[in-house]
Formats: sequence, structure tokens, C-alpha cells
Amino acid sequence: MSRFSGALFLAFFILIFPSLIFAYSYLGKPDGFTNDFAGVLNSDQRVIIENKLEKFEQDTGSQIAIAIIKSLGDDTIENYSVSLFKEWGIGEKGKDNGILLLIALDDHKVRIEVGYGLEERLTDIQSREIINSILKPNFRAGNFFRGIDLAVDQIITEI
Repeated sequence: MSRFSGALFLAFFILIFPSLIFAYSYLGKPDGFTNDFAGVLNSDQRVIIENKLEKFEQDTGSQIAIAIIKSLGDDTIENYSVSLFKEWGIGEKGKDNGILLLIALDDHKVRIEVGYGLEERLTDIQSREIINSILKPNFRAGNFFRGIDLAVDQIITEI
């Protein structure tokens, strides 16, 4: 293998390999703020959370979006949440004042992705505390709606 073809192969490998590792699959356009692709919430529960998130946006201009999926596939929760956050354009353009609550059921993974404009109000430590003290215990007990509802309340309180 010549130096040129070796360098070309290396460049190709570096550019293509990350896309093989991270398999983010676009979910499509969001249907409001509460997007349950896994069928966890019933229609009444979805409406309760959706109304709360609509009011939050009206009161603050900031947005909280929820995505409940079955699996991340071969992706990481960090990469998936960043990709979905960008695809959906959560928050106001130029203000980056959005939050994504991503729940991957089969993978037992949860992440709160916070736009730069809200990072001082909802820190990584606060997000981790919401996940560990509210979401995880409720999910383990099978109380998905309660966990999500209480987490949304806590996020709103922090903002």
C-alpha cells in the first residue's frame, strides 16, 4: 500500500467510523412537547404533561421537550440527545433556551440535555439529582407518569 493510499484509507476510516459507532436515527418531527414513541403514557397523562409544558413556554419563552423511545440502538444517550436536540430545534433560536428529557426504556437510560442559555439555571448536578432522586426511583417502581410529571415540575422550579 502506497503512502497516499494508506493516508486516504486512514482519512476515510476516521470520517466514516464515528457514523458506524453512533447510529442516531431521526424520530421525525415532534408532535408537541411530549413525544412518547414507546407508548408509556396514556392520552390523559400526555395531555397533563403537554399542558404544563405549553404553559411553561408561554410564561418563560423557554421550551422543555420530552422524548420517550424504546432504544438508542447502537448509540450513546449523550450523542442521541445532542442529535435530537439539534434536529428538533428545542428552544428559541439565538437564545438556546431549551431542555430535552430523553428516556430510552429498553436501555434503562435517561438524560436531561440543557441548552447553553439555561445551563446556569439547570446545571449538570441538578439534572443528575432529578434523574437519580425522581426519575429512576419512580421508573423502577413502574410509575413512569409520576416520575416524568415530578421531574418536569422540578425542572420548571429550577428554571
